[in-house]
Amino acid sequence: MPDSLLLKCTLVTSRPGGFPTGHRVHPGILELSARLLKKEEGGILIDSFVFRCGDTLGFLMTHREEEEIDSLVQGVLESCHEYLEKKNIFSPANASTVSCTLSFAERRSEEILLFLADHPTADLFNLHLYRIFGDPFSTTRLVTDDALLEGFVFSTSSYDSKRSFSLPEDTYRLLASIRRPEETRVTSVSKRDGEHAASATGPSETAAPALLLRTGGIFPTYGEAVEPFAQPYMVRSSVGERPMMPLIPVSLCDAQGSRSGGPPRVVCLAFTLAGGRLIGPADIFDDPALDPVREDGSRIAGFSRAHGPFDPFL
Repeated sequence: MPDSLLLKCTLVTSRPGGFPTGHRVHPGILELSARLLKKEEGGILIDSFVFRCGDTLGFLMTHREEEEIDSLVQGVLESCHEYLEKKNIFSPANASTVSCTLSFAERRSEEILLFLADHPTADLFNLHLYRIFGDPFSTTRLVTDDALLEGFVFSTSSYDSKRSFSLPEDTYRLLASIRRPEETRVTSVSKRDGEHAASATGPSETAAPALLLRTGGIFPTYGEAVEPFAQPYMVRSSVGERPMMPLIPVSLCDAQGSRSGGPPRVVCLAFTLAGGRLIGPADIFDDPALDPVREDGSRIAGFSRAHGPFDPFL
């Protein structure tokens, strides 16, 4: 199928400034950006959804053409900055905008999941992507379902090279490469025939990381994709006081922190697609079954923070 006929889902994240600093996005720019994007539906866009995690603003957009997306996003963000400056709210120093895109022919039943975190750095999802698409103890269908038995291809990027690893045969080579995520990060995952499965936002130490992936059918289910977040894994944090902190999954209503240094939070939203239209979202982490994870993560964060200037994770 020609690329121009493929459906494209693009996820953009930016940190326009929060109130108080770093806490949450101002509701005025959620309304403003949603209204500006809605004006483009039926033209540049098919559909859009605006959301936040902490002081990070997220745009999910579906479209066919790519040429005008960057200028559209830039225009919306400029309007947001103008709105915030009138309220003396300013973006963090050197804050940048990052994005990721999935291109595909829409299936009869197409499901997508997005993840957005507030404090961690862009290499956040290495461990989670491996567990979703490479670990049968997390995604059991990797060994029980013929649709997933052939495995997946991981694309990685480091300072000086880009590589691909086909799993399961390259499992150890992949893990050896991505075990230090500050050096090598997983950028995307696909089927062996090139069918897109997942895409992570580009590298930036000043932007919030995000992940977009497809679920169901020839891909892991949404439950299997959520399973790696049932442990509060330690992740590098962009918050200077605490370079390593536990990542905790939260619902949209809890997607902001009050304690110094976090702990960093991640939200997960699910949509189905119908002719490019977004049906949803479902707030996947709004689940009491994840309360133990949140409690464990908060305890670990408290233990870490109690060390004060004597950082236990340097």
